[in-house]
Amino acid sequence: MDDAIDAATLGVTGIEPVLDAGPLLSKVGEAAELGQALERHTPVLLAAARALLRNEADARDLVQTTLEIGFRKAGDLRDPAALRSWLLAIQVREAFRLRRRVGRLVRLQPEIAEISSSPPGLDADVVALRAALPKLPPRARAAVVLHYLGGLPVAEVARVMNISENTTKGHLKAGLARLREEFSDD
Repeated sequence: MDDAIDAATLGVTGIEPVLDAGPLLSKVGEAAELGQALERHTPVLLAAARALLRNEADARDLVQTTLEIGFRKAGDLRDPAALRSWLLAIQVREAFRLRRRVGRLVRLQPEIAEISSSPPGLDADVVALRAALPKLPPRARAAVVLHYLGGLPVAEVARVMNISENTTKGHLKAGLARLREEFSDD
């Protein structure tokens, strides 16, 4: 019996557009394998999204969007070993898009203060870092999150953010300097 499963066997019509992601997903079994590969990277994606967006619901939505785009565009991935950095690149682009969209829709008054909601039992340094990250400029925050939280080398962060390595190093240097200032004030 053939390994390929047709749409009639699944009881679905039009499965081709859903799995239209190039040769990588030529079989339903490969689609399941890709889904598992994407799922393995979910914890790193969620941690990075939390640091980029500062909102749990938005972070989870961003991860979901990233995984959906990754699944749809899996055929564009040239090197399967670079799946994590490819997904992080998608996520950073989507985070910046979300930020621009929200920025156009909502203008907050400067006198509105954010209420901190840190879960009980967290280490004071973790709480301080969570409070300091949002104060970084968006690109510096993204570089710091990708390099230190995502574990990507500088060259990979540069590729993900579509900037030069020197610019990436500049963002990392500026981000770390601002974080050091935040921690030295305490």
